[in-house]
Amino acid sequence: MPLKDYSEIIERLQRGLGKGFAEEPWILNMAGKSIACKIDHLHYLAVMPAFVDQLGRLGGVFPDQVTEALVRTGNFITKAPERNPILPLTVSWGGRAVTIGAAFVDADFIDRAVRTYGGLHTPLNLSDLRISSADRERVEAFFEDKTPPQALVYF
Repeated sequence: MPLKDYSEIIERLQRGLGKGFAEEPWILNMAGKSIACKIDHLHYLAVMPAFVDQLGRLGGVFPDQVTEALVRTGNFITKAPERNPILPLTVSWGGRAVTIGAAFVDADFIDRAVRTYGGLHTPLNLSDLRISSADRERVEAFFEDKTPPQALVYF
């Protein structure tokens, strides 16, 4: 069985995401509508499973392969030993709080996609999506030995 070329899959996903963003910019950074929102300069918060489903459609890759490629390349933040990127979090924008299945995505993965293939010349600005401060301790434990999101991401 040949080894999977994750870099090729990541390239397909970034190309698909960038082109999808160029056609429908609301897929990123609009809290309540988007599949992922930039929460600080290092991280996007992705709505799961919508993020992997949409990314798979845009890149022509099955959702389970999307998750595997993002985990194996470090573009999804995970915690050993289970390496599950999904964490239930309460988030808010404009005063309304909801609990979602969320995953943290390395900002460079999405920023590179929108700059290279989406026609954007600068990275996206931070969104107004915030994580409940009640979840901060769990988030920081999830980021064990990694740089956690900045304090500004919490409400």
